[in-house]
Amino acid sequence: MENKIGNISSIENKDNIYVKSDNSPFGERFYFSEFFDEKAVKKFVKNTEKLIRGSREYKTYIELLRTNCNALNKDNIQSNITTQDVDLEFHHYPLSLYDIVEAVTYSAYASNKKITTFSVAKEVMDLHYKHYIGLVPLTKTNHELAHLGAIFISSSEVFGDYNAFIAEYKNGMTQETLAKIKEMEKMSEDVEAGKMSTDFKGLF
Repeated sequence: MENKIGNISSIENKDNIYVKSDNSPFGERFYFSEFFDEKAVKKFVKNTEKLIRGSREYKTYIELLRTNCNALNKDNIQSNITTQDVDLEFHHYPLSLYDIVEAVTYSAYASNKKITTFSVAKEVMDLHYKHYIGLVPLTKTNHELAHLGAIFISSSEVFGDYNAFIAEYKNGMTQETLAKIKEMEKMSEDVEAGKMSTDFKGLF
C-alpha cells in the first residue's frame, strides 16, 4: 500500500516501509534492518547519537540535572571549579553514548524489534530520565582528557545507575564493552584501596 504526503511516498510491504521522494529515483528503508553490515550499523548509531545530542529532550534533561543536583555543578576532577567559573559538560561514563546506542540497537535486534533512529533515540532518552545512564560533569579540557584516557574516573564518581542499564541491555553489549566495564570497576577498587590515584598520569 502506498501513502503520500507532498512529494514523499511511503510504500508498505510485510517486512518494512520504503520511503521515497519524487525528486530521487532512490528509496530508503524506514526500519533499520542491516545488522550484518558493520558500516551501516556504525552509521545508524552515529546518526542516532547526533539526534539525541541535538534533541530538546536531551537539553531539558541536562538543565534539570543542573537545577536539581548541586553536586553536578562541580567538575569531578577539580571540584573547586563550578558552573559559576566555566561551562561544564556531561561525560557519558563508563559507557559512552555510542556504547549505549549500540547496546540498545543490538538488544532490539535480539528481540526481533523493528527500529528507526527515532525509536532508539527515544528509548535512550527515556533511560536518561530513569537515571540508568552514567554521567560525570567535567570541564571541556578534563572531558577531552577523559576521552584520551589521561585521567581515570572511579565508579563512585558516576551519577546514574549504569548497572541497571547493563542488567537490562547486556544481551546487546559487545564483549569489548563488557571488558571495558570490568577493567574500570577493578581500577575503581584500586582507587578505593589507595593503590592508585585518579590522576594516575600526574597531570594536576
